Amino acid sequence: MSRDRLAREAMVRVPSKTDAELGESLGRLSHGAKVKRGQLTSVQQGRYGTGPAPYGYRRGREGEKPLVVDDREAEVVRTIFREYLNTRSTGKVVNYLHSKGIYTRKGNKWSRQAIAIILSNRTYRGRVSYGDAETEGLHDPIIEPALFYKANAVKERKRRGRPLLSRSLARKH
Repeated sequence: MSRDRLAREAMVRVPSKTDAELGESLGRLSHGAKVKRGQLTSVQQGRYGTGPAPYGYRRGREGEKPLVVDDREAEVVRTIFREYLNTRSTGKVVNYLHSKGIYTRKGNKWSRQAIAIILSNRTYRGRVSYGDAETEGLHDPIIEPALFYKANAVKERKRRGRPLLSRSLARKH
């Protein structure tokens, strides 16, 4: 039974695509697959993906490292990690940065969300990732892995609502 006859009997419209439209759709799908494959290959080679460089880095020139540390911004990133470990609060980090007159790359005030994104961005410890793939990046890390993990452990405990001190330590104080 033909598609048109089925459509008439069922009294529904059956959408169809011409061969050209179908080929175009498949072309888009294969283009998307090529983009994903290219980004995955970049990560496997240790190169940072597409998009703007994270705060603290600049894109390197052709033939250089994909990301180059911006010394001024990198110091702000280090300050964000230190202050977060001292205060255990993204809001207090924001207040600290504002009190020191430190603004984002675009000259805006910092937000708690921006601080949280920086704290969880593995690029700062020298890694690159795309989806589930992660590898050592070609760029220099701004944050030592131990400091990165400490900050993220604090974030995780706060997210889960656990006390920051162990019960045995809390009883002693």
